[in-house]
Amino acid sequence: MPYLRWLETARRFANEVAVHDGDSALTFGELAAAAEAAPTTCGPVVARTGSAGFLIDLLRAWRDGQAAIPVEKDAPEPILKRQPPPDIRLVKHTPGASGVPRGIFLTGDQLAADAARLVGAMEMKPGEPNLGVISLAHSYGFSSVVLPMLFHGVPIRMVSVPFPRVLEDAMRRQESVVLPAVPSMWRAWQRSGVLRGAPVRLAVSAGAPLSLALEREVFDACGLKIHNFYGASECGGIAYDRSDTPRPDETLLGTALPGVTLSTRDGRLLVSSDAVASGYESPRADDWLENGCYLTRDIVRIDEFGNLFLTATTGGAINVAGRKVSPAKVEAAILRTGLAVSVAIKAVPSPDPERHEEIEATIEPADGANVDQIRAVVSSLLPSWEIPRHWRVR
Repeated sequence: MPYLRWLETARRFANEVAVHDGDSALTFGELAAAAEAAPTTCGPVVARTGSAGFLIDLLRAWRDGQAAIPVEKDAPEPILKRQPPPDIRLVKHTPGASGVPRGIFLTGDQLAADAARLVGAMEMKPGEPNLGVISLAHSYGFSSVVLPMLFHGVPIRMVSVPFPRVLEDAMRRQESVVLPAVPSMWRAWQRSGVLRGAPVRLAVSAGAPLSLALEREVFDACGLKIHNFYGASECGGIAYDRSDTPRPDETLLGTALPGVTLSTRDGRLLVSSDAVASGYESPRADDWLENGCYLTRDIVRIDEFGNLFLTATTGGAINVAGRKVSPAKVEAAILRTGLAVSVAIKAVPSPDPERHEEIEATIEPADGANVDQIRAVVSSLLPSWEIPRHWRVR
């Protein structure tokens, strides 16, 4: 049970800081007390990012034997087509590789296995904070930042926005940090110069392909090696680049994390581990997520040394700077304005390799409507990263 694991962590590090947030701090003991005092729940708990309340909602769900559903603070209320089974403690509500939002069900043991794997491989430790610059509600941030704190006592230093000077101020407060981020953030930080002399013991990049040009530029300018990390919402961490120097090949993802077995089926990557999710809220005929095995939608090659190379990606999600965007969600938002008769959403390559893809909308406006009107209304319905950057009229 994850709550018992948390209580062990809270007792062990009771007087240590669990979460640094600007000039304020919350100890493990204080977080435990707040979770104990939180209202009782008899169903799944939606945990919204943006404050310590996110962590308290996670813990009160686990305390009461329920599932938690992490979401962004301003995200719409998630709607599940079926309730989680009794042993499920986390529902990742995400478009994933398919591009269609749905829940992924995970047990406490699966969460604990993922956390232990990452903490061990990346040598995370109490007293050395993870910087919270990525979303804690997304699978990457939850596995890399939230779970190590809850299960292993690795503190979090929150960063309100990933702007260079805000990051610089956060790093200045620590002797050593672990910094998990996405390529677009690494690009902005490198351009600003804040990485030179930064107390980053481990730099990690995931969520979108990391270009060799950026990896080498950071290494040459700062001596900082960015380690590529590869995972999936359905199974947590998969592979990790352990090398001390830039990769020789941009398609190289790394090698399998301890306890993860990799193989291929019709070219697609098949992952086997004790962190693979139990199933989907609404499974489809082409899903393979069962008995500790997950068949990804990535086409890969595995060489004789166990190196994993990504050759192509299938599925419908659009990868915008490390965030998976559902085309169906964007289409529905545009149609909901009443200003478009029809909409088609697709991904187009971004001129900035660290953004990876951008969203293009091809629309047929309603009588009297134009693109500027539609874009203005959609901006109130979708977060900024889900708003199409390119608009075409049929």
